[in-house]
Amino acid sequence: MARYNINNPAPEIVGADFCKFYYFDGYNDLSLCEIGHYQCNPGYSYGPLVRNQNIFHYVLSGKGSLTINDQVYSIDAKQGFLIPDEVLAYYEADSTDPWRYVWIHVDGPKANEAFQLAGITKEHPLFLPSSDTEVFEKLFKELFANNENEYYCMGKTYEILDFIISHSTNKVHEKTNMQLEYVRKVIKYIQLKYNEQIKVETVAAILGLNRSYLARLFKEATGCTIQDYILRCRMKEAERYLSSKEYSIQYISYAVGYSDTFTFSKAFKRYSGMSPSEYRNSLNL
Repeated sequence: MARYNINNPAPEIVGADFCKFYYFDGYNDLSLCEIGHYQCNPGYSYGPLVRNQNIFHYVLSGKGSLTINDQVYSIDAKQGFLIPDEVLAYYEADSTDPWRYVWIHVDGPKANEAFQLAGITKEHPLFLPSSDTEVFEKLFKELFANNENEYYCMGKTYEILDFIISHSTNKVHEKTNMQLEYVRKVIKYIQLKYNEQIKVETVAAILGLNRSYLARLFKEATGCTIQDYILRCRMKEAERYLSSKEYSIQYISYAVGYSDTFTFSKAFKRYSGMSPSEYRNSLNL
């Protein structure tokens, strides 16, 4: 896909779509699935649709509207909006001043946590920046200009999410921020201990919290249960090991926290749809 300058769209490509798909999902807390730019035609619409990842749009110019759960939001230039995963949404460009926007598809606990911290949810899907957006637009420009470099793109995605958190006029109050700090500690703990036998009761006790309360906080912030996140960490690490012929299936089983190959293979197939051997063969190593 050719590089594209989001600040200077050529007149001849008005209505053309720039889009790049990624498979940057080898990270435990954040996946980057797609980036794009679109100069809409007057009245252009999309949906109703339900996505399985978060889609964040930032409007560079023009205006339009977003409909979520029968609530209509008017959105102008220098504002953004989120289409959360598993939510029915519809959006439409203005008929006389259609919007030009960039978008980014992100998934994983880090993305969910970031939007929660910014106060951007299905009930409040708008991003209204608290300061000048020149820096924010520069982040997108740099992302587009280096769209072939995986590590650069992932780093820039973290920067974009951090900007959204720190510059949202609707960011969460201190109590919620403290609750999400517990969630961050759980994520860090799991990333360090995923190959051990982790019990939710143990994690809750370490944090001095009630088990049910911690489980609810984690699910609300990340969209998945603590056990689901432990499984995600184990399977992502297993995929990394399987990408090399150096390690046996038995070794990988032990390395990611399973005491026997059968249990590991069953869990991996449930997660990926393939057995560990089938996954390794699919890589054509």
